[in-house]
Amino acid sequence: MLGPSPPADRKANPEPVLTESDCRSRDFYNRRARIYDLHLLVASLLQGVWEPAERRKFVSELKLVPGQRVLEVAVGTGSNFTRIAKGVGPKGRIIGLDISSEMLQRCKRKFRRLRRKADLIEADATQLAVAANTFDVVLHFGGIKNFGNEKKALDEMIRVAKCGGRIIISEKCVRPDKPHSLRDRLLLRHDPLLAHQPPLGLIPSTVKDLTLSWFWRDTAYRISFTKP
Repeated sequence: MLGPSPPADRKANPEPVLTESDCRSRDFYNRRARIYDLHLLVASLLQGVWEPAERRKFVSELKLVPGQRVLEVAVGTGSNFTRIAKGVGPKGRIIGLDISSEMLQRCKRKFRRLRRKADLIEADATQLAVAANTFDVVLHFGGIKNFGNEKKALDEMIRVAKCGGRIIISEKCVRPDKPHSLRDRLLLRHDPLLAHQPPLGLIPSTVKDLTLSWFWRDTAYRISFTKP
């Protein structure tokens, strides 16, 4: 059982064991939280993408149902979180987890506009402090390429999903299976981490309905599968 709603912004583990990479990510996002949304919007415009429209499309493809339980790992400032709340309705439950306390504070402020309580947990994605087989949908959008242990984070997302629940992993990435355009080469020069490839090899062969698709003008992937 998931148990009572956690208080907003509680720490799942007061002294989490973090890798050096995770510490760098936490400190980076804590510093950038104030301008993160503006930075992401400007970056998407430079890519020829209208970010709010792409996010609406992404969340609509989750096919959320009122009353579902949803966990968003690396929720950030909550740009997907608020849209997910509308999909699951007032009887649904959503939890957002992030390693950055400053990003969670931004998320909480956005969520107040919906007049709903935000269940937010400050924690590392490899240490999800919730019971197994809890969520109908587990979602991650952006950040896995910065995780210190991608495999452990993926295993945790699978663990906390219900049997038959869906796991969706998405990340910014220049599509590797087609020739790179001038735009792609410029993006890679600006951000070498966009060479990160979809971690299909880390997903257990036992999962069902595994699919890989692309969006954000072919600069973001979406891996979707079902827990058996």
